Amino acid sequence: MKLIEVQLTKYATLTGFLHEPSAEMGNIDTHPAILVLPGGGFRMCSKREGEPVAMAFFAEGYQAFVLDYTHVTKKPDATIEDPMQDVQLALAHLQEHEKDYRIAQHKMAMIGFSGGGHLASASATHGPLRPDALVLGYPGIVHSDLRALECPDIIESIDEHTPPTFLFSTRDDQVTPPVHPLTFAQALDAAGIDFELHIFRSGVHGLSLANSLTSNGDKKNVNPIFAQWFPMCIQWLTDKLGDFTIYGVNDGRFGRYGIDTPLNTLLENEEARSIVIGSLPMIAQMQGHPMMQTATLRQIQGYVPQISKETMAELDAKLQLLK
Repeated sequence: MKLIEVQLTKYATLTGFLHEPSAEMGNIDTHPAILVLPGGGFRMCSKREGEPVAMAFFAEGYQAFVLDYTHVTKKPDATIEDPMQDVQLALAHLQEHEKDYRIAQHKMAMIGFSGGGHLASASATHGPLRPDALVLGYPGIVHSDLRALECPDIIESIDEHTPPTFLFSTRDDQVTPPVHPLTFAQALDAAGIDFELHIFRSGVHGLSLANSLTSNGDKKNVNPIFAQWFPMCIQWLTDKLGDFTIYGVNDGRFGRYGIDTPLNTLLENEEARSIVIGSLPMIAQMQGHPMMQTATLRQIQGYVPQISKETMAELDAKLQLLK
């Protein structure tokens, strides 16, 4: 993992947790990315809704970033324009460094919790730069006296450019009651924007991942049912942004054989065996090794760097022609 930290302004810092290339994950050239906006009512950026959330997404293959944005504790005279500008600067930085950070094109998501959800939804409806998918956890949407800063109208600004959105909250939330996500979802529906909404039966405000890690030792912050928002969200994002390449499944190839077919299966077919041994004579000496029986040629290439990509591409094309 590579850690980066970028000082966007005097008061805003972007921290990134990046996957680096690996021969054992050769099917992945670029990763989806997510920008995390913690909650805190614009008085703070909650640590419970920052790094732990980013690391959960990182474990699912995301290039994960946390924005510690401007709030009134850092800058007493802050206006909502300050954190909204921070979001735009963060998105612009990620766009500018898309290749450096190995971020897949059009696979930029943003998640905001509570006040961070207020900021995320405002940025996704007002900002010139917007994410490709939006995730809102118990977000503040309509007016609330609990927030130190108040965003410009969100609902009236929802249009065809608003990204598809995944929303989750609880029926018991007294800080941002269900009216907040429900109002946003209704507006998305009216605008024809795709969304998924989950209002869990019980749970306090600010649950984050709802596990012991983010509980601060308080048992009411551990909620296994609410914690299901995360795998649900991952599945939804996969549906929206796409999955990593699984050879022969989602890479557009439909041949019976290929370099991702187990070697023992290839060697059982006389034509396939002839093609493989003809292109890679060393396989004849390697085939007796137990590990080689279930390995694919692509996997073997990862450990035998002298086998060129060009050779593998030609071999794959020949094998796929077999019936």
